[in-house]
Amino acid sequence: MPNDLHHVAVFVDDLDRTLHLFRNFFGFEVAWRLPKVGGSGLCDVLGIPGVEAEIAYLRTGSGGTALELVRIIRTPPEKEPAGKDGSARVIISLHVEDLDGLFQRLLEAGWTPFTQAVNLASPDGHPIKMFCFGVENGLTIELIESPTTAVD
Repeated sequence: MPNDLHHVAVFVDDLDRTLHLFRNFFGFEVAWRLPKVGGSGLCDVLGIPGVEAEIAYLRTGSGGTALELVRIIRTPPEKEPAGKDGSARVIISLHVEDLDGLFQRLLEAGWTPFTQAVNLASPDGHPIKMFCFGVENGLTIELIESPTTAVD
């Protein structure tokens, strides 16, 4: 069972403007920012193959749920990401304790993950294991397991 809401990722058109809003009006702090991410492994697990994006990861001073802002830099012409028509594309990320068990239970219930669970490093270098699956158009669930109990 998920034990914690890890973060929510929202796709935006203007990352700098949105960062300004969340930092200067709502008190969020930038935990890290990646000017360009991509690569087949990460993109496949997110269900957006071939996309390149810039990402800013924001936290509140109280340590509440993090917010990940994602701006698409490039997408293959054959795969426009959801949200280009004005609808929101959102990824809800949950921190879980038994990723492999949950993966199996989801498969048995008819949910199809984009890929098998993959081992990655978080932007701050901590090992994580994760997979994603689509719930409906524009909504993806990302499940993350880390070897520590602390949420990244």
